[in-house]
Amino acid sequence: MYIMIVNPTAGNGRGKKVYESVKKLPLYAELTTMEYVTEYEGHATEIVQQVERYDSIEAIIVIGGDGTMNEVVNGLTKNIPLSFIPAGSGNDFYRGIGQPKHPVQILQNIVQTNNVKSYSYARVRDEQHEKSFINCIGFGFDAFVVKRANQSYLKNVFNKLGLGTLLYVYALIAELFSYRPFHVNIHIDGKLHAFKRCFLLTVNNQPYFGGGMKINPFAENNAEHFSIVVVDSISKWKVLFLFVTVFFGLHTRFKEVFILNGKQLKISIQSATLYQIDGEPFETKSCSIEKQPYPLRIKGCS
Repeated sequence: MYIMIVNPTAGNGRGKKVYESVKKLPLYAELTTMEYVTEYEGHATEIVQQVERYDSIEAIIVIGGDGTMNEVVNGLTKNIPLSFIPAGSGNDFYRGIGQPKHPVQILQNIVQTNNVKSYSYARVRDEQHEKSFINCIGFGFDAFVVKRANQSYLKNVFNKLGLGTLLYVYALIAELFSYRPFHVNIHIDGKLHAFKRCFLLTVNNQPYFGGGMKINPFAENNAEHFSIVVVDSISKWKVLFLFVTVFFGLHTRFKEVFILNGKQLKISIQSATLYQIDGEPFETKSCSIEKQPYPLRIKGCS
């Protein structure tokens, strides 16, 4: 049996369209499924907690965006395989796991092959929250850009045109000249790294964020460590040039960009700042981040 969790509002209604197209596939008609449609934020987490008790689940198939997949992972307590059919605006998770984007090919891979890919992820704890993340968390500029993009009236326009990445570019430029860097201390596996004018800090399970930006081309998904990207003491005009190159992973050549690796992190910031967990905004002065001991099992990859 397959559990289908669908976010119909993902990607400005793309989730519903993808779901309807999947249901018309001859292969789908042959499957035994239970279908659930999310109705509000956090609903996917509740659904997973509800359906985990069923026996003989082949996989939980998620149709939605990265946020929907994050909710599913945060509700999962058993070692049930997950599958992802992307229908959001960013869809960085499918890039990170290296799977095809077309629903037909993904469904074929899920049903007709026994390929299961291990995907390591992490958990963050701050003063008020504790959550797992599948893609990345970002402090400072990244989080302000994500918040502006999600609140922009242009989000629906770009999503309808299939240009979700351009939404992040618009938000980046709009946010750039009002943003102020921050002082941060990062303890990575016990060693202190201090940055006095940190512009951006991301902790990554895989290379992509922001709808295809290759924020860390050296990031590899593994259980041993995650990758940290810090942009420090950079002029705002130079940031524009940096983000032109980020889609190709060439921004790492800038002297203001630092690439670090670690398994356990503690982050302390002088004053509370915005940060995002897989695109969801929070605020904190300190947090700890560590790899989860058991990886996710992903079906549907090539």
